[in-house]
Amino acid sequence: MADLMYDSAEEILRAAGAEVSPYTRNTPPPPGDATHEVGTARMGDDPKTSVLNKFNQAHDVKNLFVVDGASFVSCPEKNCTLSIAAVSWRASDYLAEELRLGRL
Repeated sequence: MADLMYDSAEEILRAAGAEVSPYTRNTPPPPGDATHEVGTARMGDDPKTSVLNKFNQAHDVKNLFVVDGASFVSCPEKNCTLSIAAVSWRASDYLAEELRLGRL
């Protein structure tokens, strides 16, 4: 199926007068190449139904912060990198303040 996609795209480009530059077909692409794996560590207030609190801190392991896409239960149609950066920033601010206050 992926080869058909590549062939069709090349055919359309050439028909439009484009020159198709040499490239490598990733069939199938390597894991993680075109996907955004998320989930497995749900964020929430209730330790019975979630793994992380709103600061991406584990409910059951006080000094564990998970600052990747694991806290998202699903991935939107768009790249989730900026959302990961935002929750990482929030977790970092919280972590720094908790360390400053001697609570971690």
